[in-house]
Amino acid sequence: MEKENETKICQNCKKEFVIEQKDEIFFDKFKVSAPGFCHECRLQRKLTWRNERTLYKRNCGLCDKVVISVFSYDKPFPVYCYSCYRGTNWDPLSYGQEVDFTRPFLDQFFELQQKVPRQYALVFNNINCDYTNGAGYNKNCYLIFVSDHNEDCFYSFNIYYCKNSLDLSTCFNCELCYELLNCSNCSNCFFSNDCRDSYNIYYSKDCVNCHDLIGCVGLRNKAYSIFNVSYSKEEYEKKCLDLNLESYNSVIAIKQQAYDLYKKYPVKYIHGANNKDVTGDMVNNSKNALSVFSAKSLEDCNYIINGNKARECYECYVTVDDSEFCYDSLGCAGTRNVKASHLPWDSYNVEYTDACESCHDLFGCVGLLHHDYCILNKKYEKEEYLLLREKIIENIKKNPFKDKKGRIYQYGEFFPAEFSPYDYNETLANFYFPLGKKEAEKQGYYWKDGEVKEYKITIDSKDLPNNIRNVDDSILGEVIRCEHQGNCLNDQCTTAFKITAGELNLYRRLNIPLPRLCHNCRYYERLKLENPKKLWQRKCMCAGKKSENNLYKNTALHTHGEENCEVEFETAYDRAGSEIVYCEKCYQQEVY
Repeated sequence: MEKENETKICQNCKKEFVIEQKDEIFFDKFKVSAPGFCHECRLQRKLTWRNERTLYKRNCGLCDKVVISVFSYDKPFPVYCYSCYRGTNWDPLSYGQEVDFTRPFLDQFFELQQKVPRQYALVFNNINCDYTNGAGYNKNCYLIFVSDHNEDCFYSFNIYYCKNSLDLSTCFNCELCYELLNCSNCSNCFFSNDCRDSYNIYYSKDCVNCHDLIGCVGLRNKAYSIFNVSYSKEEYEKKCLDLNLESYNSVIAIKQQAYDLYKKYPVKYIHGANNKDVTGDMVNNSKNALSVFSAKSLEDCNYIINGNKARECYECYVTVDDSEFCYDSLGCAGTRNVKASHLPWDSYNVEYTDACESCHDLFGCVGLLHHDYCILNKKYEKEEYLLLREKIIENIKKNPFKDKKGRIYQYGEFFPAEFSPYDYNETLANFYFPLGKKEAEKQGYYWKDGEVKEYKITIDSKDLPNNIRNVDDSILGEVIRCEHQGNCLNDQCTTAFKITAGELNLYRRLNIPLPRLCHNCRYYERLKLENPKKLWQRKCMCAGKKSENNLYKNTALHTHGEENCEVEFETAYDRAGSEIVYCEKCYQQEVY
């Protein structure tokens, strides 16, 4: 007999939420109780453990080498450089401790967590890439985050196999590009979103297999078009000269005109292709995956953000590299059978672990590398470990941890936010769930007051040359005031920035004007173009011959004729948004 949906009250936000049958299937598989927090509060809690971009200069706790770390200098645990952390001059098992069954287990884990050294950032096998985090196999890159296999790239996030590019987000195999979001296999493309297999395009959106476009939307296999109007090659080249694409003033004007045009064309209810029984956004090549975002090659997964090659995973942020059977965890890479863990890499049969790599059969461990059958960093024989593990689980169920706000954590639930090695405003939580300092502290989160930045500004961004051709090498010595001047909300504005020699060379090579915003503000401006990580139930806006809002006239008669399309779907496009949202079939009949 199937279980009925259960309505619960979230311990955090006090709102009702529903535990559905599809959720109960996962809880039964993982042998955990239903959580006491709603999905959004669970996500918020996990994101308090995700500092991707806030960096600090500090010294290695062993060799005293200066490193650029994600951990501020006031954290209680030691921070080691890459070589020292993975060297033989310290032993994480030396911090091992006995289990005390008179106290909540997570209390003991937290004590261990405050002592064991951490690697200064999540980096590996990089060459000349000091200012990075969540990055591997990169060369000559600066301020790129959560990115692998790139070369000569700057100020980018979630990029892979890209070269000679700046200010990209969620891009694959792109070269000589600037200011792109969600693009792949592109070259010489600028200020564009959701494009692939294209070259020489500017200010365009949702264009595939195209070249030589300016301000276009929804085109396939097209060339020499401006604002969706086709020209001959000669006419196009002449109009390019008239538009003066090298000018910063032209950048602003063309971008606004392009954005106004985007609103007049339909969008597909989901960014994605080759999916079956999938809900979410920016999802490809997946099946039986519900509420998943920025993901590909998922199977039988629910509530995943940033996933790639994963199956039977539930409620995880970053689950990649053939991970399977992961529950309520963050940063799973090549893992199997994981519960309530932070950064378990190439490991299996691990629970309540933090930054453990190439391990198996761990419970409540921190910073272990190539170890097995350990609890609280203490080594046991296999049989003893298995017996003690079962005893601890029963103890957690009978004596669950309560945080300082009185919220209870059942067996298998991810760590409390108060255990996080980061402060709330250092993390992604503050972008997706923005709070002020007082409200954050009221809700039990920690807050880091920003350092007073008294940069000696030498030039205001509004006084920068309009054209890159008028910029000489003296710009490398200037301190430029960010256009936002720190007045933007939750963008971590640095208030000032400098131009490096590497990026200046690229601006000249790409023939694009200097930016007016600091790299953080540019990143968050792109992030604001993405849909939120939540879904709304909606109906297709195709009204037969045109869109419901009368802004778009269909180019063909759709299968539902002149009547309104009745297809319903879940979409990340908010009902309050201005987009014309079509179902898959109506959208394809317009753009293909």
